[in-house]
Amino acid sequence: MPTQYPVGLDNFINPTSSDTLNSNTVPHAQQHSNLNDAVEAIQTVLGISPAGSHLTIKDRIIDAETLIINQSVLNGLTDVTINSVSTGQVLRYSGNAWINYDEENLVDGGNF
Repeated sequence: MPTQYPVGLDNFINPTSSDTLNSNTVPHAQQHSNLNDAVEAIQTVLGISPAGSHLTIKDRIIDAETLIINQSVLNGLTDVTINSVSTGQVLRYSGNAWINYDEENLVDGGNF
């Protein structure tokens, strides 16, 4: 049986102590083949060194989600500088970076 992962979960039949190696219910060679297929599918999805510097993939996902939740999207960009944010400010390009700027200090040149 080819693995169903990652589209679905596999349903393996576990042999019992009374099953023989050539059992029709749980053929020994087929059991190994099924598990090998499933492990290969998992490895393909996770890749090499999937946890990176984390102990588990779960820890890596939790850290990534925390960073996303706690980070302002604009502050994460390399060409945006946000200082002393206040209500009503806009971003204005200084020639080098996007900087927050008080809206009332803008001269309306009709190019907004």
